[in-house]
Amino acid sequence: MTKKYTYLVHIALFLATMILLCLGFFLESPNGGLITEQRAMPTCKEVQEVAEETRSDAAAPQGVTREFHFTLDNNLTEKQLMFYVINSNTKVYINGELVFDKHRSETNKVSATGCYWVNLTLLRADNGKEVTVELQPLYAATVKRAVTFYEGSQYPLFWKILKQDAVFCFFGIFLILFGIIYLGISFYYCVKMRIRLNLSSLGMVSVLVGCWKISDTYLITWLLPAHVRFFSYLSSIAILLLPFFVAMYINISARPHSTIQRAMYGLMIGNAVLVAIAGLLHLLRITALRESQGMFVYLILAEATFLIVLEFVVYPRHRNDMRHKLFMASVICLMLSILLDVLCFLIWHSSNLLFFTMIGIAVYIVAIGILTLRNAQDKLFRDKATGLYNRNKCNELIHMGIAPDDRLCFMMFDLNGLKKTNDNCGHDAGDQMIAKFAEVLRNSIPAGNFIGRSGGDEFISIIYNTDEERVKKIIADMREQITAFNQENEHGAWQLGAAVGYAFVNEVGSRSYMALYELADKRMYENKRAMKAVRTE
Repeated sequence: MTKKYTYLVHIALFLATMILLCLGFFLESPNGGLITEQRAMPTCKEVQEVAEETRSDAAAPQGVTREFHFTLDNNLTEKQLMFYVINSNTKVYINGELVFDKHRSETNKVSATGCYWVNLTLLRADNGKEVTVELQPLYAATVKRAVTFYEGSQYPLFWKILKQDAVFCFFGIFLILFGIIYLGISFYYCVKMRIRLNLSSLGMVSVLVGCWKISDTYLITWLLPAHVRFFSYLSSIAILLLPFFVAMYINISARPHSTIQRAMYGLMIGNAVLVAIAGLLHLLRITALRESQGMFVYLILAEATFLIVLEFVVYPRHRNDMRHKLFMASVICLMLSILLDVLCFLIWHSSNLLFFTMIGIAVYIVAIGILTLRNAQDKLFRDKATGLYNRNKCNELIHMGIAPDDRLCFMMFDLNGLKKTNDNCGHDAGDQMIAKFAEVLRNSIPAGNFIGRSGGDEFISIIYNTDEERVKKIIADMREQITAFNQENEHGAWQLGAAVGYAFVNEVGSRSYMALYELADKRMYENKRAMKAVRTE
């Protein structure tokens, strides 16, 4: 059977198990299930009286062998012995007889056994017998890890693990899917629109964190016991690569040619070198990947701390920017979560049971992704000089827009004297003139309406749910602001002025913005000629 079909079989078995479990709980319910006869539910309990000793063993990978001794219960039926092992050689004896033996390859001293469940079916004759479990930790980080032994039916334990880890698996899959989507969006923007987004590095961070979380759950090793080594290596590789892509994300987000950007370049190169060295040492069977990952966890911790400090430093400059406030909140939420995650990993060498961390990461991934896409849209459709919608957006609206109702007015504005100002005073003065007129429009036109710069000296606006009286008031406000500005700058190098034309939906034969644009443009030039005639008299 191919690997593809093997995975499909595993998924089918998992779904079938879930359905049977739900059905079983319903049928055995004492409160109205289909079966009214009371039957004993399968039970599973933790072994309480366990004697542990650690003895020196020169032949063991870490120089120690941990031994656990306990006696099996006499009263349980459907009995199984179950416990979770983290990267250790394992032997189980019942009354001195070896019944289970799992160890890494004798010819490869850096290979991993992975984290796995020992799930032994016991015979009725095993009741009351003495059990001895020998564990030889493969890595220093697992020498003192606590081990919990269970005996009884596997189904209650599986249900407990499912309730404990299903949320983490869900968030892991969620992060992987979002990461893949972000990578696809980044590729599209890069190829089609020539815009480089930091979604690419954020997508890789999302994928790697998702892989790390899924690989580090009890549930995945219970469901796929034949692939525990794969998930062990997947977890290690994700941790090794994470600092590189976190540094890349900070690098892309930083100001071009800044000290932060140069520092992140150095960190990316250093991290790439360390990953290459760790991989080479593993291939040469000198040091296992698992033993190298502690250094990379510290790197993630340092980068997370750096990003929090950076955001606190930058925040005062953008305290009135709502987007930056949202960005700041999501960054703090994520980084505090990562700090907790990493600290727990360093203390207990496991990242399980970190529900709020996964929520923090998911919130950050979604929030930053949305903000990044909004910023990308601004780059595509915002005019740099004015902050208004640019020519691309105006043209798209004019050629494809349809008025929603008859209470819509399409306005055209033409800035007077821009070419003369550029020729006589320079393009900086012309840019100031354009920016000032854009400010006048924003102050005159109520919020929620469209304002855009459709050309070098031309602007358009779409006023929704209005009438001619309100439009005339907008024009009067605009003229009043222009007059006030010109009086304050009477001796300036240039004076502000603009021609205006507008058209309502009920004045044209269709609701297309193109028809409105043509009529408003015609009236604007009529107004421009009238203003020119007044100036020449």
